[in-house]
Amino acid sequence: MANRNRSNSFNLRSYSTSEREATTRKLTSYLRGLAARRSNGVVTADDVHNFLTRDGVNAGQVRTRLSFINSVFRNGMFEQTGMTPSSRPQAKGRYISTWTIA
Repeated sequence: MANRNRSNSFNLRSYSTSEREATTRKLTSYLRGLAARRSNGVVTADDVHNFLTRDGVNAGQVRTRLSFINSVFRNGMFEQTGMTPSSRPQAKGRYISTWTIA
């Protein structure tokens, strides 16, 4: 029984205040660069999820991911421009906000 439960567990990535601020700065820089490279200049939460996956944040850490999404998009550097279907398999069929550099 314990073996079955062990396969569903994952390591939680926790952040100190300085780590969270540094990651938020890196994420903001990444999104600004990504928006500049795209012809339409649009970034979405899917882009944040891709960055966090590469940074080691487990997909099961929903609150941590949402915290980063909110901190980056609500800081005044980005403005919401519309909605688009998500390209992530976990969010299939859901619409997400699109953002451009303010």
